[in-house]
Amino acid sequence: MGLRLAPPCETTSTRGAVAYPGSVTRSPEPADSTRKKDGRATRYASLDEAFQRHGTPSANRDFIRRIVEGIDAAGFVGYATHFRVERRGGSPALEVHPGYTNGFRTEQEIVRRLGEVERWPSRRFHGAWGVTHPVAAPAAPERPARAPRTSSSRAASAPEEPPKVCPTCFMVLPMSGVCQNCDA
Repeated sequence: MGLRLAPPCETTSTRGAVAYPGSVTRSPEPADSTRKKDGRATRYASLDEAFQRHGTPSANRDFIRRIVEGIDAAGFVGYATHFRVERRGGSPALEVHPGYTNGFRTEQEIVRRLGEVERWPSRRFHGAWGVTHPVAAPAAPERPARAPRTSSSRAASAPEEPPKVCPTCFMVLPMSGVCQNCDA
């Protein structure tokens, strides 16, 4: 009798999540199998620099400032897709992603700092919680439409002829047209 595991993209337990009007009970974070490594870290001098480097919308800036004002921030470290607000005293850093922040120790920490906001159990570590920002993640920049393809030289060329075969021994003839096997 084997142990049954839930698929990684489903939340089997909301760890006591309370559903409020408009609240999310499922994490917007990518599944663990699709999360990328953090990559190279860049230390920022201020929260404003982090906002500027990551293109944080102004409505989210006010929201994130409310979060940071309530914690003892030790510094700000940027990565390719997000930045971290490091805390003093051994508490885990908060990760600020486009559209959400995670790393809160408890749901009560969120309510105490931000009031009734969309919150959800985070996948980041056991017992962690996250909040959804007022402005959703920015849409990926649209790619310009590709120009229609023109016929390439390969498509315009005649189909390749099958190789010539020796009429005596049925071997493929070399480019010279003289069979090396039977000299025919």
